[in-house]
Formats: sequence, C-alpha cells, structure tokens
Amino acid sequence: MTRPMLTQREAAAACGVSRTTIRRRREAGGLPGAVQDEARGWLIPVEDLLAAGFRLNAPAGPDSQVHRVTSRVLTVYSEKGGVGMSALSAGLVAAARRG
Repeated sequence: MTRPMLTQREAAAACGVSRTTIRRRREAGGLPGAVQDEARGWLIPVEDLLAAGFRLNAPAGPDSQVHRVTSRVLTVYSEKGGVGMSALSAGLVAAARRG
C-alpha cells in the first residue's frame, strides 16, 4: 500500500504549524519517510507526521481550499486507519488544485 504523502506546505497546514517547522523536523531526521519529488518538492508521509507527534486537522484559514482538502484527507485517513487512502488523498488534492 502506498502511504498518503503531503507536500511540506500541505503538512504544515494540516498540522497548524509553519513550513519551517516541518522543514526543520525533516532535516533533523524526524520525518524519516520524507522523499524529494522533482515536481512537488519534499513529500511527507502522514504516518511520519503522526509518529512525530503532530496534531492533525488543526484549524486552517477558511479561505484556503488546500487546507480544507488536506484536513478532509487526514480525517478520512484517521477514520479508515490508514487503509486504502492513497487514491482518495491523491484525488482530493488533485480536485483542490483544479479549483
């Protein structure tokens, strides 16, 4: 199973922290499953965020569709126990980017 992956921006929004916090944690080795993608930059597994102690579904600005979509992906991921979420998360994020 492929794990849901979030960009640093999406991970920061979902956790209610800055991108700098996510970057620093990644650079310190606290997000060991992070991989660099040529098109999207650093991708962070949701599992790594949870293992690092980040609280998911943190409040996000009401005008940010990416924040709302990321929050929904993480909610469904938690409800399903992480099973079969890669296709759902990819679809929701793609829909948000299309507007």
